[in-house]
Amino acid sequence: MEWQIEPMPTWPYPNTVARKGNPFRANFSSTIKLLVAELDHLDVQGAVAVRVVADEADVRRDGMVRAKANVRHPGVALSFTSKRLGALTYPCDAFRAQYSGEPADWQINLRAIALGLQHLRALDRYGIAGHGEQYTGWRAIEAAAPAEFDSVDAALRWLMHFTEMPSREVSGQATRDVAPLLLRRAAQKAHPDIGGDPADWSSVDAARQLLKKARVIA
Repeated sequence: MEWQIEPMPTWPYPNTVARKGNPFRANFSSTIKLLVAELDHLDVQGAVAVRVVADEADVRRDGMVRAKANVRHPGVALSFTSKRLGALTYPCDAFRAQYSGEPADWQINLRAIALGLQHLRALDRYGIAGHGEQYTGWRAIEAAAPAEFDSVDAALRWLMHFTEMPSREVSGQATRDVAPLLLRRAAQKAHPDIGGDPADWSSVDAARQLLKKARVIA
């Protein structure tokens, strides 16, 4: 399963007014293990985006958040496409850390999302829902036919054009070297939750999958 952090400039969802303290006693690696298990049940297709309010400089080249990143909001939004259910987005900003040594706020809220997915799946297990209807309230976009690129260069050219990255920002570097930056900027611009076009979002995901397959990005 492919996933990475995608920074966004502001929190685009309603803010939780009174956040609760961290009710979980689990580390971040345990959260990721649970999240991967739940996403496997949903037959995720393509990349999984974990979106936090941070700057591009706070995200490493491998797509993970830096240890000393300045994440400016406790919320996190998990976006992915299920083969059965289409595109889904789950935002959460309900919890916060209370003590030193706890996971970051966004990591706590990501665990809340993972546990939420686990409980939604239980509705199928006990016969309360069928065929995944309980997930449909979080549909992010209408399903769109996936875009395709016939080469790595075609994908990179599209990303350059779509993000309108000035040529001076890649001066002295090969275009492939800035592919992670191009993808992050394209995702910020295209994501349907902040008014992007679903067709553009499909193109971003297609470019990501091709660049990953070609080992241009990690």
